[in-house]
Formats: sequence, C-alpha cells, structure tokens
Amino acid sequence: MATVTHSDLPYNIWAVLWAVPFLIVMALRWVYFVVTLAWAIGVEIFRAVRNRFARPD
Repeated sequence: MATVTHSDLPYNIWAVLWAVPFLIVMALRWVYFVVTLAWAIGVEIFRAVRNRFARPD
C-alpha cells in the first residue's frame, strides 16, 4: 500500500479529514461540560431541598 502524501489529495479533502476528528473532540468536550454543569446544579438543588426539609436537632 502506497503512502498518501499531502499533495495526493485536494485541499478540501484534507480540510475535512482534519476537521472531522477536531469537531468530534470539541463536541465531546462540550457534552462533558454540559453534563458536569447539570450534575453540579442538580447536586446543589438536591442539597438545598434536603436541608430545607431537614428536621432541626
């Protein structure tokens, strides 16, 4: 199998080959950020509700 060099493919093909993994990584980072943020907000809401209804000692 011959090695593919940069000059063997047109520019737009190389742009797509570079952009697809980049966009996948950026999308995964965004999803991780949103899930982490939602988890943190959910934990704070849960703690606030639990403390609101806790019986005083």
